[in-house]
Amino acid sequence: MLTRPTRRTAIRVASALLLVGATAAQARAQASEPPPNASLIFDTGIVIGGDWLQANAMPLDRKAMQSAAFDISLRRGSWAIDAGFVRIARDLSTVQGGSLSVGPLLSWNRILLIPNITGFAGNAYASRDTTGYDYTSNGTVGHVPRYDYSTGFAAGGSVGVTIEVPLFSMIGVRGSASQWYFSGTPLEGDRTRTVLGAGLSVSFGR
Repeated sequence: MLTRPTRRTAIRVASALLLVGATAAQARAQASEPPPNASLIFDTGIVIGGDWLQANAMPLDRKAMQSAAFDISLRRGSWAIDAGFVRIARDLSTVQGGSLSVGPLLSWNRILLIPNITGFAGNAYASRDTTGYDYTSNGTVGHVPRYDYSTGFAAGGSVGVTIEVPLFSMIGVRGSASQWYFSGTPLEGDRTRTVLGAGLSVSFGR
């Protein structure tokens, strides 16, 4: 038969063991819970983004402003509607103006995938060597370019995809790829643009 001090000691030991067991069970349960989906902050509310689009357009030392895009995105869990500005500059042509796009939001772990269709309206600027001439001098053949400059209205559209990954808090990084087609007289014979870009996104919550 246990004495009174022995019973008190046994009760204390049993209580300590129960406490340790409960703490361990709680820790295991928390460890088994999936981490919160950090991309959720980017799939609801307003997201402002910007992209540098010159990744596949040379030369990078062109003196004019390089290719870029800026947009405001309204997101509602499964869809995004974006309005913004896009500029696509190439060696001898530039297209810039307003854009409007729509696409579904597809999330996987921390990654947000946004396929999209985009419409465009704005201006096109192009230079063409239309009156240049070839020459031969002392056995050397060369060409003297003479450029005509034209500008006009352009409309167009693209299909593309954007990938966003939360970086920290309300900041995320993103990459994009799209294939564009433009109308407009200045772009005759050169209407397509393949655009790759990288940029940042800032979420303003739900």
